[in-house]
Order: sequence, then structure tokens, then C-alpha cells
Amino acid sequence: MDLRLLRIFSTVVECGGFTAAQAELNKSQSSISTQISALELRLGYRLCERGRGGFRLTEKGQHILKASKILFGALDAFRDEAQGLSARLVGDLYLGLADNIATLPAAHIDAAIARFYRREHDMRLHIVVNSPTELELAVIDGQLDMAVAYFSRPLPTLAYHPLYTEEIGIFCGRRHPLFAVDRPSVEQLKASDWIKHGFLPADQVLPVTPDRTSAIAHHMEAVVHGVLAGTHLGYLPAHYARSWLENGQMRAIHPATLRYEVQHSMITHAGRPQSEAVRAFIDDLLAEHQH
Repeated sequence: MDLRLLRIFSTVVECGGFTAAQAELNKSQSSISTQISALELRLGYRLCERGRGGFRLTEKGQHILKASKILFGALDAFRDEAQGLSARLVGDLYLGLADNIATLPAAHIDAAIARFYRREHDMRLHIVVNSPTELELAVIDGQLDMAVAYFSRPLPTLAYHPLYTEEIGIFCGRRHPLFAVDRPSVEQLKASDWIKHGFLPADQVLPVTPDRTSAIAHHMEAVVHGVLAGTHLGYLPAHYARSWLENGQMRAIHPATLRYEVQHSMITHAGRPQSEAVRAFIDDLLAEHQH
């Protein structure tokens, strides 16, 4: 069986169809279709239905996809085993990050990457930015080797390594009615409309628990849009909001008292073997956050 054809098939499924896979594979739709047809010819049955009804795997296609993932995992394990005989790191490393932590002084992700790239390697680093919930799921599913973010509660299949903390405060946009109020009361804050973090658990303890939340955000940038609109109050990292504070588009509400800190951690899968490259990056990440 041609592994190249199996990888093309797997990529098409991950992208959701031939059209979406063109950019990922750097191939034309007709070329992809020809190669999938060649794979189906070798197997002797159809793997997917494509046409006006959209892209859909057949039942046999689902089995082949599952078997392909097992095969690719075995190949990766072999590669890692063979690579362990050499001092040079090779392969791909998948890192997940929370959004908008580049301005957080305590986050030394860039320093960890720089330290890692000083090693002898032939690596390709993939960096994905997503919400904490999606990052956890991606590590569990094996799509990411590790991730760094604020995770509200531990999951049993993941290992957590604390790295740094982040200060969160309440912010109000210039268009909001409370922007001109010198010291708004807690009652005024609770009665206002808020944009809520979708990744926080329902029992999360906050300095002010709003009575109304007509908007939900799964990324910090989405919270900023709600706050700048003047329609909502929102919790934001103090470091991230600094530029809007300085140009007068936002103000912090009672920053000395109505604030809290969250712990950012690195997560890995607790039961999955790690390649030498992943272990090296973990060492570099932990070393840069021990200061």
C-alpha cells in the first residue's frame, strides 16, 4: 500500500473535502481526486462519496481512516525510536498556546523556542492558538504534543506543570455608560451587561458575578470587541488591555481590589510516550520559567 496515498486520504478527511485540502496538500482538486481514485482502485472499494451532496466517508472509508491513524502512529513511534540513536532532533512538534500571551511579561514562550532552536535539530514547529478547552481536547486526541494556557480544572488524562500567573481585571469601554462614573458600585457592575468567557466553569469564583451576560467569548480578543463596543463589561488580562488603557479607549474598574490571578500551565498527555524532541522542548520550557 502506498503510504503517500493514505496520507493524502487522511489529509482530505481532516480538511473536510477535496476543495479544502488543496492548500494543505499544495495540489489541484483534480490531482487529489485522481490519487484518491488510485487508492480506491488498489483497495477495491470506495472510500468516500463526493459530489453535489458534499464529501462523506463510506463505512469502509471510516475503517481505513482509523487503520491509517494506527499505522501513522506506529511509523512515528519507529521514527522516534530510530531518531533516539542520534543526537539530532528530527520530526514535527505541535505546540498549542492561549491567545494574546505575547504581551505577558511572565510568559517566556519566545525564550523557550529560542533555547530549543539552539539545539541540533531538523525540526518543524507547528504553533496553534486556541481556547483552553480546545487545547485540552487537542492534546487528548493527539493533535498537539503539549499546550500552555489557563486550565480551569484538571482532567485525569492530562499532566499539568504550572509555569506562570496572569492578572485579570474588569474593563469598561469608552462608549459604556459607566466609563464616566468615577467609582461605580458593585451593584452597578452586576446590573450591567457582560461578555462572558465561554471556557470558564459555572462555579468559577469572580470578584463580581454579573447578573446579565448577553454575549459569550471563547478568545480574549473577542472580549475586547465587546468591551470596546461599549455594550458590555468584561474580564481581561491587565497586560493585554494596557494599549487600550493608554489611548483612552478603556478603563480598569477598581483595579486594586476587583482583580484575580490565574495559573497558566503546560499540559501533556499523561499516558502517551513522548518523542525525544517533545521531551527536549518541555525541558526548555520549564527551564525558562524557573527564574
